[in-house]
Amino acid sequence: MPALTDHDIRIRIRTATPEDGDTLVEMISLVDLHLRPEDVPGALEPMRHALTDSDDGPLSHRRNHLLIAETSEGMPVGAITCGPAMWMSDRRRVPAITHRRLVSRVSTVHGLAVIPSHRNQGIARALLHRAEEAFRNAGYAALTLRHDRHLTQFYGRLGYTSHNRLSLIGPTGDLFSITDRGWKNAFKLLSPAASVTTVQGMPTITGVLSD
Repeated sequence: MPALTDHDIRIRIRTATPEDGDTLVEMISLVDLHLRPEDVPGALEPMRHALTDSDDGPLSHRRNHLLIAETSEGMPVGAITCGPAMWMSDRRRVPAITHRRLVSRVSTVHGLAVIPSHRNQGIARALLHRAEEAFRNAGYAALTLRHDRHLTQFYGRLGYTSHNRLSLIGPTGDLFSITDRGWKNAFKLLSPAASVTTVQGMPTITGVLSD
């Protein structure tokens, strides 16, 4: 399926700025984060902090990529937030040397949302495609995300492989297996250096840390 362009859906996609903090929180709050309402603001606070970073490279905010979709009149209608997955910072699971490689080769979509009045117009697909393009240009090998079960076919049509666990083989052959209760995990390869194999019955990413 060819990617829709901004012109096709009559929106423009731009980099989020520090002034977009409230907009991003409002947008991503539309996603069911499987949290109590009072816990949502705290969970989204790191996103506000990421907005203060900037980068001259392919990604908008150092290791993070934060985008806003808006109409020609400037009304925000969608957003995507991407960056290192939280499990990568778990030193009990990921050694420091592996962490440094992982965050430069694998990233995750933390939130993808479109306001109700503008859904089913291809905006979410366009935001995701733009994010994939940025991470591919930045040398990343895979983009991951987690989603509700009813969205499996949606992400499958966009090239994502979904499973109950996210499984990845590290540089020394160690297996990282991540599960999030209530979610399905998905990934898409962005580099020919990466491939998919089957380990313990799970689709498993391999080669992402290869040079």
